[in-house]
This record gives sequence, structure tokens and C-alpha cells, in this order.
Amino acid sequence: MNFGKYIAHRGLHGNGIPENSIPAFKKAIEMGLPIELDVRLTKDAKVIVLHDKDLKRMCGVDRDALDMTYEEISKLTLADSDEHIPLFKDVLKLVRGQVPLLIEIKRGAPVWTLEKRVHNFLKNYNGDYAIQSFDPRQVLWFKIHSPETYRGLLVTRDHYEDTFENISCKFGGMRFMWRISSPQFVSCNIRTLTDRDVKHIKKLGCELFCWTIDSEETLDKAKKVAKTIIGEHYPEGFDFSE
Repeated sequence: MNFGKYIAHRGLHGNGIPENSIPAFKKAIEMGLPIELDVRLTKDAKVIVLHDKDLKRMCGVDRDALDMTYEEISKLTLADSDEHIPLFKDVLKLVRGQVPLLIEIKRGAPVWTLEKRVHNFLKNYNGDYAIQSFDPRQVLWFKIHSPETYRGLLVTRDHYEDTFENISCKFGGMRFMWRISSPQFVSCNIRTLTDRDVKHIKKLGCELFCWTIDSEETLDKAKKVAKTIIGEHYPEGFDFSE
């Protein structure tokens, strides 16, 4: 699958448009730009589009999404706007294959629960998409149950508390996770990416994606090594064809 050079990280957001919102996705579609988004489960097993596990940053509510029903979540608004956290199925209806989707499967739900629900929506979706995750078990599920799905492993050298994000920081961690999940691409944090990582990823036979590109410095670095760039806050008039 070919995403092209650029992907809109959580849609084209900014200037009053919240990340992972319907307007952010509409703007990306208008620009013909592939969309990266995040999915997780609510208490009543609805698949929503939201990056953080808790609602503090985006909605000002100090609760985890997994502890709330979608009815409760749907009453909240995003980042001082009138927009609400969308359902994954509604985003699929909006996009309708107009641009490719890069779907990050977030952790927190019981293992292989969210994966099944996301796949059930995608089985009848007429459009290009790929999935990615920090957790190789989530990538493995798609390898087993949907081998035709283009899949990627997220890695970083930042020292997060998350188990699998920490594994990717340690020597040999990337190879260990690759053996579990056999991804077709590896999606790396541009700020912690090393020349050694780039060589290692190429040796594994994987394509290299980079995130999150949000400055001239990170853009210049990513252009030199990445097949695909996942970025945000692109300047007005940016040439996505370059």
C-alpha cells in the first residue's frame, strides 16, 4: 500500500479545529491528504476516535474513556470547541475511501477486543487503510486474522511507562517486537530516531514512517530517511506533492 509522502496526524487540526475531530478530517479530505487517527473503546464497547486514554487534555474531564459510556462521552466537547469525540463508524462514513486511513490501535481494552471490533467495521469499508500499534500483540492479531491488512509497528526511544514503548527503547527491542508481529512498516518517533535504527529497519525489510513532524527541523530530518511523513501544523500553502 502506498500512502504517498505525507499523512495528516490526527487530521488537519489547529486554528480552532481540534485533533481527531470531524472538521479536522474534512479538511484533510479537502486537501486530498491521508489521515492518521487513534481508536479506543468506551465502557459500553463503542469504538471512538481519541488519542489519550483519559479525557483531561481534550475535554477537561479527569476520567478514562474506558470508564465511561459513549452516551456520557458524547455530551463532552473537544478543546473549547463545539465538536464532540466521534465514533469510528461515523468517521468511516465521512471518509468513504476518499483518502487512505492510518489507524492507530490504542491500548487499554482487554487484549484483542478492540482489534476485533475495528476489523468488523473495516470488513465492509471500501477504501485504503492500514493499522499500527505500539503493542506487537495488536499487530499480531491482524497478521493472523486479516493478513491482507497493511500493518505497522510504532516505536520510540522515549522512556514511557507503557511496557511495549519501553521495550522499543532497549537494545534489541525492535527486533523482538518485529518477530512477534511481522509488520510491513515501522513508524518511528523522529525525535529519537537514530541512524542505527534506520539501518536496522531497512535490514528487517520494513518501510519507514516517521512521526510527528511539526517543524522545519523535523521535516528536513524525515525527508532524508522516511518513505512517509506523519505531520501536523503544516504551513499554509505547503506543497504536499514535493
